[in-house]
Amino acid sequence: MRVLLFALCLLLALLGCGAPPPERPNVLLIVADDLGYTDLGAFGGEINTPNLDRLAMRGLRLTNFHAGPSCAPTRAMLMTGTDNHLAGMGSQGSLTTPQQKLSPNYQNALKAELPTLAELMRDAGYYTIASAKWHLGDGEVSPENKGFERTFALMPAGSSHFDERPMFSGDTADWREDGVAFTLPDTFYSTDTMTDKLLEYLRDAPPQKPFFAYLAYTAPHWPLQAPADSIAQYEGLYEDGWDVLRSQRLAGAKRAGVINAAAEEVVFEPGVVPWTGLSATERARQARIMQVYAGMVDRLDENVGRVLQYLQASEQLKNTLIVFLSDNGAEGHQMDRYRDNPTWIPDNFDNTYDSIGSKDSYVVLGPSWARAHTAPFRQTKGRLAEGGIRVPAFVTMPVGGAEPVGHGKLDGAFMRVMDLAPSILELAGSEQPEAMMGRSLLGRWLGGAEPYSSSEIIAGEVFGRRVARKGEWKALYQEPPLGIGDWQLYHLAQDPGEQNDLSDEYPQLRAELIAGWEAYALEVGVILPEVPIRY
Repeated sequence: MRVLLFALCLLLALLGCGAPPPERPNVLLIVADDLGYTDLGAFGGEINTPNLDRLAMRGLRLTNFHAGPSCAPTRAMLMTGTDNHLAGMGSQGSLTTPQQKLSPNYQNALKAELPTLAELMRDAGYYTIASAKWHLGDGEVSPENKGFERTFALMPAGSSHFDERPMFSGDTADWREDGVAFTLPDTFYSTDTMTDKLLEYLRDAPPQKPFFAYLAYTAPHWPLQAPADSIAQYEGLYEDGWDVLRSQRLAGAKRAGVINAAAEEVVFEPGVVPWTGLSATERARQARIMQVYAGMVDRLDENVGRVLQYLQASEQLKNTLIVFLSDNGAEGHQMDRYRDNPTWIPDNFDNTYDSIGSKDSYVVLGPSWARAHTAPFRQTKGRLAEGGIRVPAFVTMPVGGAEPVGHGKLDGAFMRVMDLAPSILELAGSEQPEAMMGRSLLGRWLGGAEPYSSSEIIAGEVFGRRVARKGEWKALYQEPPLGIGDWQLYHLAQDPGEQNDLSDEYPQLRAELIAGWEAYALEVGVILPEVPIRY
């Protein structure tokens, strides 16, 4: 409680308000799935996202915020406040190798003994609810057993957004409410129904308790599908193609201030093709796919607006901390070519032009559109280049009716997803468990010092890809064609697109970062894959 009172008093002092500290704040944690860095208007994009933009502009945009390169490792760090290996998610799904499967750090599920943020918030007196993609294991580590009092959950990585068809042949969609199989209604659309359920749980909240609500949408994860009215709003917008969109997003991000104004374009990457190299038919088809994606993001924003309207009408918005982030960079994999999808999709879905985006279609964004969503960064989801791990994030923290912290400001301090759990716990007045490696960002959000000094080394690993940072310096190891199969060194302040390898100019710094990564790997129990992961 002393931590809470200190934080609130500090906030009031910073805001110049002499009012007494308010009650403990509610917490709303919103996660989008595969959202690109510049998809929101507040981060330079053209998609209509007025609700999220207003939140971001009233709060603090975190322009140097890092998630994991894919969904399950990120969610494990988010829920436990520690490294993904120590949380049990050293890899993900079928990408886990035989040698890794022998370790408790690679079980594709949370470690049962680790308390989740939800458990700690429940124990601190919060009403804990989730309407979310889970993807963190089943049984004793399912959401209803890991601290959430009410749950509406998609258990695996994804599914159709309109019905119970899975992402892959032989899989199941597996939607559950409070741990029990849930039959989807005829009116089901994932984003709408997830919002319906969260609002239902909020209306049932005990009045004497603050709430911790986890709203983790499956949008805009593939397959790309959206209601027709959401798609129609973007008719014709993307006919100029992904090269033009990348340039527009780069310029928009500079205007928004979320990237350095001197940031330059990066060279084309594996899998990316020039728009002019497509036939007229394929250009029309690809423009339609991007139109559907925009409709999904638009619908997500519309549903966030529904939650905000409820909180405003119930006079809870003024005392609710809202944190928003994407779980990784934009999805650039050709998932329609993965596993048996090349035969399963045409046998079970209708991907003709007029059907694209409907419940009967199954299309993916692909590397060329995804690259446009990561400007000015390099690469996309699954990689440890900045395009795969630097994500849009913001915090809006109105307390006691005062103006929100940030007032539309930008914060370029390095932060990472495992820091959110300790930050939320501190605001709630709860102690941070020793097992948490993350650091509270609350002091920084209130105008204090950066959470990480420029002299310490911060490291990570997923899929055999490795990263170590020291201030603005970044050492990166990725296999060909993503990298050179050896460590490369970049200075992100001058080169956010990671184009200029400075290993020869700074060999001692490179060696220091490599040594720092090796110490990290030993600490968290990294087991490198026996062969390069093709993902």
